[in-house]
Amino acid sequence: MKKLTKSAIIRFAIGQLGWSTLSALVANWIISFYQSDETMINEGQTIFVSQCRVILGIFTVLGGIYALGRIFAAFSAPLIGNMSDRCKSRRGRRLPFMKWSAIPFALVTVLIYCAPIDHESSLNAVWVLVTILMFYLFMTLYCTPYNAFVAEMSHSQEELTNISTAISFTFILGSAIGYAAPFIWVR
Repeated sequence: MKKLTKSAIIRFAIGQLGWSTLSALVANWIISFYQSDETMINEGQTIFVSQCRVILGIFTVLGGIYALGRIFAAFSAPLIGNMSDRCKSRRGRRLPFMKWSAIPFALVTVLIYCAPIDHESSLNAVWVLVTILMFYLFMTLYCTPYNAFVAEMSHSQEELTNISTAISFTFILGSAIGYAAPFIWVR
């Protein structure tokens, strides 16, 4: 078996950089965008989704939507994993899923922040629900095969360790970029 080159490992790890950046953009900034605090409102930020607590008097609308998205991802991951395991593409079992979900995954991340109504509205809540569900669908379509690909790429414990180290680094870097993005693009 041919040993993996450092270049191949780095190219693979860049896929982790992309999805971890998108995930951090949504996980960290969705609440600030849709349910701003007093400081942000005073600076001109719009409230797009009601901030009232509606689900059992505990969750906000946005919190319930976000939780529903995570539950959806938890149920869809095994199904997508099974589809990826059974895929018979000439390009392999994993690459077709990753290839066809990457662009929609990036686009839906942008769409999450494109509220259709420029003020507080139930339509914005529906928009967030639909885009969050699509976000988690495309994230799962990309990430589940991506993570399964790690074991298939490595032919030794050393290669597995090198791949895992590289994707851990790019995950941290992507998360940092996603969390810092609003501070970067404001400048």
